[in-house]
Amino acid sequence: ILNAACCVFNFPTWQSSLPSGLKNSFLSHPAHTPLSRTFPTLTSYPDVLSENNGVNSFSSLFKFAFESPTTSLGVLTTRDAMITLCILVLILRQIKAVVCPAFCRLGRKLGRSTHGVEWERNNEEKIMKFGEYVFRLLFHSVISVYGLWSFWGQPWWDEAQGGTKSLWVGYPSQSISTSMIWYYLIQGAYNVDAMYSLIELSFIFKLQNPFSSKNKKIQSPISVTWNPDCRGDFCEMAIHHAITNVLVIGSSHFRLTRPGSMVFMVHDISDVPVDMSKLANFMKWKITTIICFLSMVVTWAITRLGILPFVIYKSVLFESHAITQGANAVDAEFYIMWRPFFFSLFGAIILLHIFWFNLFIKMGYALVVKKELHDYSEHKQGEDQSDLKKKN
Repeated sequence: ILNAACCVFNFPTWQSSLPSGLKNSFLSHPAHTPLSRTFPTLTSYPDVLSENNGVNSFSSLFKFAFESPTTSLGVLTTRDAMITLCILVLILRQIKAVVCPAFCRLGRKLGRSTHGVEWERNNEEKIMKFGEYVFRLLFHSVISVYGLWSFWGQPWWDEAQGGTKSLWVGYPSQSISTSMIWYYLIQGAYNVDAMYSLIELSFIFKLQNPFSSKNKKIQSPISVTWNPDCRGDFCEMAIHHAITNVLVIGSSHFRLTRPGSMVFMVHDISDVPVDMSKLANFMKWKITTIICFLSMVVTWAITRLGILPFVIYKSVLFESHAITQGANAVDAEFYIMWRPFFFSLFGAIILLHIFWFNLFIKMGYALVVKKELHDYSEHKQGEDQSDLKKKN
């Protein structure tokens, strides 16, 4: 595993740089060639240029990015993909910087017209989060449509064409279509930004004088404190984002984009009613919240507690061994080595989904029995209901 990690960062000779005390340890044993080094070669931009007589033009770049399958953009750990990913993250954050304030103004206007000026003054946090969740709703809606349009007719979604068994057929020589390449790049950028945004909204960072401490000890030049508006399920969400980013990068590196695309689609479709429910609850529109909540529970149960564990994860557990068979079979030793890594992280994601579904049940109980609207993912102790007007 250490050898594979070092090769990802183009440091295959790491064993020669070991300290003298480790020269004769288990780390000095000959390492196998990393699995990724045995994969078919990806098409690079110079390869596309050579086909166009070496002419570096916009048409060559367009052909490389949008018309050529199985390029270096299709594996997120390559230099080309990393650069593109960073650019997409910056573009995404710039788009959010423009549209989120506009969505916040919309939320402020809706809240004021529904509940009055006093509610507006007491719910600045909800108004700010309203803008963020409108953006998430738009993103999840658009990317869900893109995913359905690109992959719904693929064999791994159709039992008549082989179903989930086709996820592993031809591995690791499966072609990576341009739609899959950009699906992964956009999803990767969004998940990196989601992790950054969670940290940004959960902590307050301030610069301070390292020598201004009252006890005369040198302190950190950066002060980090909890944001009082931090999500109630911060720990669970942070774990979810960390695991998700590892799985996104790991599945791309090992060219497991087919099962990865299925996981993306299940998450995106189920996130649409989640975002709608949160928006309705932020505004305390009771009837709208109930309708969105019911659709969220049903969709979540079907996708994240049904399709994800009993179709996709089941295939990962019981059908993925097919990659060790056939003409281009992967060495069984590599499969056995990496299997616990992917199995455990995937399983942890499903456990987190069960945790959140339990919160949904708790929200539903409060809604039916107490006639109160609570988002326990945002507020573990519930929300203040004193300023709620019974107006939809």
